[in-house]
Amino acid sequence: MSAALGLSRVPTPALEHLLASMTSGRLPCPFTLGDLSAMGFRGPAADVVSSLASLDNAGARAVLQATLAERRHRPPPRLELVWTGPETRASVAHATAAAVERIFREARRSILIGGYTFDSPKIVEPLHTAMVERGVAVTLFLDIPGEAATAAAADDFAAAFIARFLRDVWTFGRPVPDVYYDPRTAAPGPPWVSLHAKCIVADDEATLITSANFTARGQTRNIEAGVLITDRGFAEQLAGHWRQLVAEGFVRRYVG
Repeated sequence: MSAALGLSRVPTPALEHLLASMTSGRLPCPFTLGDLSAMGFRGPAADVVSSLASLDNAGARAVLQATLAERRHRPPPRLELVWTGPETRASVAHATAAAVERIFREARRSILIGGYTFDSPKIVEPLHTAMVERGVAVTLFLDIPGEAATAAAADDFAAAFIARFLRDVWTFGRPVPDVYYDPRTAAPGPPWVSLHAKCIVADDEATLITSANFTARGQTRNIEAGVLITDRGFAEQLAGHWRQLVAEGFVRRYVG
């Protein structure tokens, strides 16, 4: 197990001590568990030996320098529980409605949303405010419930649904978000398809993935669970996946 974990369990101060000892010549390479013990190393020594002991001094130092640079310049992801439903006495979760509002309020450049159901202007009003006050670019990927009478009518069916969304839910007028849909969700008959994702990516930095729809029920009354992830790499990966759907024509843009 130690070999598989590599240096991930070794505290940063211990890695810095290790690097200083190699640089000063106090720790010879290759080294043993006994050598680590003699230098007063404080950390999971077996992990260090399995990762570095076969390397020469230059190689081991290069690995440590790269590992420390990664830790300093790309901190580990921050994960926060997001919850709708009864709160226990020991709960440390963020309420879904409050977390969504905060994400919308704090975004400065872009917000991307994949959503299955929307029914409340109150939930999306902060999006409109972000567009008006801060010039935030908002992109929505919407599910099209129901099905067109014919395959040829699927796009018109989807357009009519999105027009109703912009009238009944996005009640604020312009500016309006860029809206995309999966044409399969409007097509008649099997195989039936839904755009069932419920996620937000803000500024390609913060991501919310949740079971909660963008509805009053999902945000405030149901039992729903989600995770708020602060990690640029993950946010860019998820947002990039949605954008690639656009680039490769898997989803279509609403033109109203």
